[in-house]
Amino acid sequence: MKIDLLINQIDNHNEANILATKKYRPREVILIYRKEDKEKLNSLIDYYKNNFNEVTLKDINIEEGNMELLENLIKNNKDKEILVNLTGGSRINSLLLLNIIKELDIKSVYLDIKNRDIYTFHRGVNIDKEDFEDMELNTILKASGGEFINDSTDFSKKEDLKLFTKSIYKNLELWHKHKQKLYDSNIFTHDINNPKSIKIKVGLFNKDEKKLLNQILLKLKSMGEIQYIEDRNEINVEFMNDYLKSFIFKSGTWLEIATNNMIKEIKEIDEVKSGVMFLWNDKSKVVRNEVDVIAIKDSIPICISCKDSDKYNEDTLNELEVYSKQIGGDNSYKVLVATKEPIKLSVKERAKEMNINIIIFEGDEEKFKKTIKNIIFKN
Repeated sequence: MKIDLLINQIDNHNEANILATKKYRPREVILIYRKEDKEKLNSLIDYYKNNFNEVTLKDINIEEGNMELLENLIKNNKDKEILVNLTGGSRINSLLLLNIIKELDIKSVYLDIKNRDIYTFHRGVNIDKEDFEDMELNTILKASGGEFINDSTDFSKKEDLKLFTKSIYKNLELWHKHKQKLYDSNIFTHDINNPKSIKIKVGLFNKDEKKLLNQILLKLKSMGEIQYIEDRNEINVEFMNDYLKSFIFKSGTWLEIATNNMIKEIKEIDEVKSGVMFLWNDKSKVVRNEVDVIAIKDSIPICISCKDSDKYNEDTLNELEVYSKQIGGDNSYKVLVATKEPIKLSVKERAKEMNINIIIFEGDEEKFKKTIKNIIFKN
């Protein structure tokens, strides 16, 4: 399909604009924007300059319902082979454009990315299946006005952390029985001047807890992860790397790593990152955000919050809802992975209303992967 000009409309989420440009390879792209779209426009222009340098790019401000400007735009370019992308932007403007171009025998398209369909409007309606080019998380964020900062995915690749993570979820009952002691500053004393050291006051442990602690310390020492010195009722531990201490004492880190690695094993998943930090322009201020795990399937984000407890509530759901809307809009999948059922029964009811899927992970890897696949393939 030869295209001289592709007309796109700026929206909160502009993946369809990018995918249409990649598919139809137009010589020129015109971006229609409204005043409130200015930040998104600037971000998208930056993306086009870096990725479509062969495309002539123009933009035009047309507020909602301005039929005169829309007509002028089409008529001023009627000598070109035009394709109008109706996927994003103002719904009213899309309907006005459809009416204008129908009279001039100009083609338009609507990209249903989630269902991998393209609707073509031209002397009727055609619906075709399309294998859209996959988009990476960084591109999806950029197209929606966000900016990727960094992530902690590399932790999920470390063989020792993968081993420790599996040890935790294969012994969840034991983990939940003792884990709260890790966050007790009377027992585990952190040295602010030496981030690799910690003191353990074993006098506050019972007999079984001391036995378990000694087994863990001996195992970690044999693996070259720590060195330690016992001094009466206190043990001084020195970590041999700069990540194990954080893994142990930052709540939920193991669950992020487990979630990342299990999802990565699902062949249909294109990309997965954990501990994703990104910036978001919220009118006049820049907001820093973090999502525990984000996976991408067919350019659709799967936003996942991880909670190693039963203490999650409506605020947790609202945070996940906001982040998923920012990243992928209504197309996003929303998942909360927890190790226990929520204390409040209303949380599950509210999650269902918000189309948030709650997965209770009890250590069964295959069951977890099957549940994730059921979520993303149920449509």
